[in-house]
Amino acid sequence: MTPTPGTLDPAELIRLLEQQRDLYRKLRELSDRQRALISGDRPEMLLTILRDRQDLVAALARLNDQLAPYRRNWDEMYAGLPESRRITASGLLQDINGLLRVILRTDQEDTALLSARKQGVANELTGLAGGRTANAAYARQTSSAGANASADVSG
Repeated sequence: MTPTPGTLDPAELIRLLEQQRDLYRKLRELSDRQRALISGDRPEMLLTILRDRQDLVAALARLNDQLAPYRRNWDEMYAGLPESRRITASGLLQDINGLLRVILRTDQEDTALLSARKQGVANELTGLAGGRTANAAYARQTSSAGANASADVSG
């Protein structure tokens, strides 16, 4: 049933907001685990965390669809809530927004950390490639010097 201002179900709205808060809490926990894996040099475990996060994001999207009718007429719906429900809804929204801010900030920091690690690996690979080039040049120079020495001995 799609709620309208006249059929507002305050209990349903609070239930949906609680579910949303709980999903964001789980997402925050996964974000913390993700940070530990990135910091602890265990990137192979990231795929599991990312898969779990994707499942939570899908659940949040479904929940967002359920909340859409409430958001369409939010001011009217919110004003029509009993005072106790309004206070509860306000607290839940503050929790949700706080969790979302932390998750977004952590994700930005993790992205920067992963980018720095990627650059570090690229630099190491470039150094290895440079070492191989130097080794190959040295090997060519050595074989060339050996060939010249053979020519000097035989000549």
